[in-house]
Amino acid sequence: MNRSVTPGTFEVTPRKEVNQLDKIYKAGRELTEEFAKTELPYGSVAIWNIGQVGTVIKGKKEGGFIVIDPYLTHSIEENHPGTEFVREYEPPIDPEGLKGAAGILVTHFHDDHLDLSTIRGIQKVSPETTLAVPASHLYLVEDIVEREKLVACKDGESFHIHSFKITPIASSHTIYEKDEEGNHFYLGFFIECNGVKLYHSGDTVVTDELVERVRAFQPDIAFLPINGADYFRTARGIVGNMNFREAADFGVAIGADLIIPNHYDLFPNNRDNPAYFVDYLFQHYRKQKFHMLAVGERFIYMK
Repeated sequence: MNRSVTPGTFEVTPRKEVNQLDKIYKAGRELTEEFAKTELPYGSVAIWNIGQVGTVIKGKKEGGFIVIDPYLTHSIEENHPGTEFVREYEPPIDPEGLKGAAGILVTHFHDDHLDLSTIRGIQKVSPETTLAVPASHLYLVEDIVEREKLVACKDGESFHIHSFKITPIASSHTIYEKDEEGNHFYLGFFIECNGVKLYHSGDTVVTDELVERVRAFQPDIAFLPINGADYFRTARGIVGNMNFREAADFGVAIGADLIIPNHYDLFPNNRDNPAYFVDYLFQHYRKQKFHMLAVGERFIYMK
């Protein structure tokens, strides 16, 4: 049927309903099978993005894989009706999809990083998995995970999970905060795995101390937040992070071979445009390597 359109006007095609799974590259069993099947030579690691800052890392086959800050439920919106923190897409896997993980690393106590519903789901199917949590908030998980499978993380005190060497490093989620015993609330992690050094900052802003310590570690890969901060988000109680400029400048200052930005994809109310990060690197640091991970994507890094 022919349809006439008045000159100078145009037809608007009805907007197609977007399935939340359309925002995910790979999900479910396909993704979990990829965790198990991926095999790597020395000097390489496999990395998967599972949303927000959630990251899966695998090196040696016999070392298994570890996971940082998995938020794989809708617990925030379910536990806090009316919250502005509503997921933009479904979790790429259920918590049970992390069955067999060697370890779960938690950077701090905020619900999108330490999700108790996710931890319970993992523990239900994988009680052998080690859980590493800042010592300041270990009490939050002591009734979920057996004590012998818990690591109380403290700034600068290294520990091992299978073939992964892990060193917590204090982060400043706008400020450095400690409990009465001097344990930091917010941590990042230095991770040494299969001949590769990785730094996952968790949530943090840039400080002189952080630049000095991370530069001394000489990471091959740095995972950095780029959602930034502003007056109005702060006024609503939203704690800020590096913005895209700071993350790019910081990544270059510490000498990272590869920068992987995060913390920009899950909550529409607390993000910055990742295209700004890319453009800033293009304009100022043309030789700096970076990678933007799609949710559910596997990325293999080789030194």
